[in-house]
This record gives sequence, C-alpha cells and structure tokens, in this order.
Amino acid sequence: MSSTRASSAPAPSGADESGLPPEPPRLRPLGVILLALEAAALAVLAVLMLSRAGSGDMGESFAIALGVFIAVFALGVALAARSLARRGRFGTGFGITWQLFQALVSASMLNYGIYVPGAIGLVLAIAAFVVLLQLVRTTPLPYSEEENGQRRRESDKAALIEELRGR
Repeated sequence: MSSTRASSAPAPSGADESGLPPEPPRLRPLGVILLALEAAALAVLAVLMLSRAGSGDMGESFAIALGVFIAVFALGVALAARSLARRGRFGTGFGITWQLFQALVSASMLNYGIYVPGAIGLVLAIAAFVVLLQLVRTTPLPYSEEENGQRRRESDKAALIEELRGR
C-alpha cells in the first residue's frame, strides 16, 4: 500500500507542481506595505496615547494602559508584515484576523460619528483583507503531500525497527 496519494482533482491552469494557482507578482509586496502602514499608524497612536498620560483629559493609568495595549498590537502587526515579507505563514493568518478586528472597530467608529478615522480604517482593513486572502490561496502548506508521505514512511520504518528490537 502506497503512503502517498495522487490528487484526483486536476491542477488549475497556470498552477505549479503544488497544484496552487500562481501568486501575482505584486501581491505579496502590497500586503507587506499595507501591514507595515497599519503597524506604523498603530505605533504613532500608541505614542500619542502615552504622551497624553500627563494631560488632564483622561486618567493617567488609562492612557498608559491604552498606549501599551496599542503598542502590543503594533508589534504584532509589524511581525506579521515581516513574516509576510519572508513568505512565512504567520503573516497571513494574523493579518487576516487583525483585519477583521480592525473592520469591527472602524465600523463602530463610523456608528459613533467618528467618520474620517473610521472610514480610513475600514477601507484599509478591506483592502488588506482582500490581498491577504488571495495570498492564502497561493501559499503552500509547510510540507507537500510527497514530503508528508516520505516522513510517514520513515516513521513506519522506525516503528518496525523498534518492534523487531522488542522481540
């Protein structure tokens, strides 16, 4: 019995040997730029919140907590942009999740009459979501089916050797 399976579905036209559609040439750099832009905007917002800690318009501990909270997300989005630039899988997953969160917050801002930042955030979230979703479709799994089959065969051999040693 063979441990590898042949794919029953034909590969889409223009697909490489992995069966995935080809990645448009400018799609990944666009995704990196969008995520880096969001990370920079979050970093600026975090600094703004931290600078308001001494002012009397909001509580000092609230401003510090909000600034740190936003800074943590800025770091996460920056790491996602870096991962995406290095063709890693973390960038797409985290980036898509972040876009959903950002769209929710932006829609709430629009609902409460904060139109300009809400609209900018919503447009940026939708654009990045579309780009990242297309990248997910063209990103291969960490191991191809053939490599997984090879690993399974090696694991089966090791189990058989252990079983024979036990006799």
